[in-house]
Amino acid sequence: MILLLILPVFALSILSGCSSKQIASIHGIPITQAELEREKALLKDNFRGISDEELTKTALENLKAKKAVEYEAQKERITVTDEELNSAWQNIKDKTKLTKEDLKGILLSDKLFNKYTKDITVNPEEVKKFYEAHKDYYTTVKVYEISVRDKDTSDMVYQKLKDGEDFSKLFEQYSIDKINGNGGFMGDIPVSQKFFGVSLKPNTIYEPIPVNNEGYIILKTAEQTVKPFDEVKDGIELYLLNKKKIDFYHQKIKEWEGDGN
Repeated sequence: MILLLILPVFALSILSGCSSKQIASIHGIPITQAELEREKALLKDNFRGISDEELTKTALENLKAKKAVEYEAQKERITVTDEELNSAWQNIKDKTKLTKEDLKGILLSDKLFNKYTKDITVNPEEVKKFYEAHKDYYTTVKVYEISVRDKDTSDMVYQKLKDGEDFSKLFEQYSIDKINGNGGFMGDIPVSQKFFGVSLKPNTIYEPIPVNNEGYIILKTAEQTVKPFDEVKDGIELYLLNKKKIDFYHQKIKEWEGDGN
């Protein structure tokens, strides 16, 4: 899990092996133009629409982090064995553009991460405080929809619902989407996210919403449910623990980078 957490943050690149112009260094370890260009190429797929200037900045930050991690690992006598590297490589070699050397850097970072964050904990008060402050994350409403083809029909169905007519009967009579046989039930949707562009509230009928020039939907919500604290506390604790560890580790890397400038 830690590897998966660190991988998106550090798209670490290898030394190019060619005599490219040095553009920076950390602890005397050079960063070359060739490395920068390769790092930008690795990042490009994940940063579509970003300017070349911002891409260059992000790539250089990643390279500085890599050099700082390499240096700290050497100082702490932390290494990656061939067995560890080969085992990890077998799991990702067909799913990545990274090389074995890239992976080795990530595994080194993973070991440093574990070393420096192993004593970080989350106390019960932090978990409870997060739950109370983000209760909308754990609050859902039951959502139903009727799909129609044109605006006039949608307005008519909406008004009938507002006048108190039975939803299930209107659904059977007018909805063009009965494929799932679920009577228009869309699921228990979190109120923390907008649904078809609307903020969800319990027991509400929403005005017709156009959908991709393919018609209109009329949404109706029913009761609201809040997941109890005991049901979600383990997930909150895990989230807060991972966040604490990652934030702390990022801070350590910045310290290592600063020491090496």
